[in-house]
Amino acid sequence: MNTTVIYCQNCRSANSLKETFCQECGTRLLLVVFPNSLQYDTNHVPTFYEDHLLERISILELRVAQLSERLESAFFLIQNGFEHFSKHQNSYRAFLEIAKRVNPELAAALSEISELNKANPAKARLGKDAKRKKILSEIIEQDGNQNSELFTHLVEKGIDFLVENEEKQAFQMLERAALLSPQNVALHLFIAENLFRADKYAEAQKYLEKIYLFAPTNEKAMLLLGAIYADFAEVEKAKRLLSAVAENRKTEAAANLIWGMLAAFENNWSEAIAAFKKSSGENEFAETQYLIGCAYFCLRQHNAALANLQKAIELDHRFSDAYFMQSVIYRLKNDETKAEESLAAAAECRENGAQNWEFTSGKTIWNAEKALPFLHFEKKNARILSGGALRVLKFMRKMIYEAIS
Repeated sequence: MNTTVIYCQNCRSANSLKETFCQECGTRLLLVVFPNSLQYDTNHVPTFYEDHLLERISILELRVAQLSERLESAFFLIQNGFEHFSKHQNSYRAFLEIAKRVNPELAAALSEISELNKANPAKARLGKDAKRKKILSEIIEQDGNQNSELFTHLVEKGIDFLVENEEKQAFQMLERAALLSPQNVALHLFIAENLFRADKYAEAQKYLEKIYLFAPTNEKAMLLLGAIYADFAEVEKAKRLLSAVAENRKTEAAANLIWGMLAAFENNWSEAIAAFKKSSGENEFAETQYLIGCAYFCLRQHNAALANLQKAIELDHRFSDAYFMQSVIYRLKNDETKAEESLAAAAECRENGAQNWEFTSGKTIWNAEKALPFLHFEKKNARILSGGALRVLKFMRKMIYEAIS
């Protein structure tokens, strides 16, 4: 890469910009230099006017040279970035080819996601814009105060901040808007839902309790508030709300799933099994089959537990905790061969956030009194829903979001 040079005003020798003194004659280098065109004209003696022009031209020449260097550096950065991108793309294609042979379902899912991301960015953006407009119109329709301009501005800014993942500023704006419209169900529910999504359950609870006072039949609010009460082990409050939405087609799956966790918390395993089964309905989810199997385990009905755990594994071959619970049951049945096979399968899955890792790694001794997803109930101030298995929590939140969307 070429580097900018600065010419000595005394001997016309080229020097690097980092030099303070000329490498040939030792003269202190000045910013005012002769351009390249004059470096060999030794008989030229500039006048004062020429000195002035020379200063302007020399500075301009220096700036152009520096700009040229920067453009050249940028070109090399872009070129290197493109080369890295090409390598990653080639690696990704090679990975897909291997995945097609090993796990065709995974390869198809990855290809579909890749195509959607490439083909539909505009469509996804339009979908978000439409949703934003719908939320905004619902909130503004319920506003009955005099400061409509200020209210609309606060809500719009709050939604924009949420889109940009600036949660702190978003909630500040929306909370100010809520003070201007204290009985705006749509606004309070929007704030509560986003606080819930941000794992700020205590803050969400305050808004949901306000909604329950002036809109006690709002099913979305009842489901979210019931989930929060359940998480904080306020069983009676949670059940009262969940029972009101457990028969609704849209909310029944999430409500029954939470009810099942509450029943498990109270060691009412038969009720837990019935609730988990009702939550899945006609669908079969690996997570619900796993929870049913674990509830049967707690009832010491090992054959029924194994059958449901096997269903969970059939629905998801990478379900590490289901394999681990199988190994526990096989060991209790003195079938060491199958126990070791199941334990090896659990370790091979390497599922992120799997609960069994602390036992398979030898850090904690396994006590086969309760199944994995219910172990955290024994802790002080246990969080019923969010304190246990990461996979079960994600599934439960997914069910709740589908119910309120």
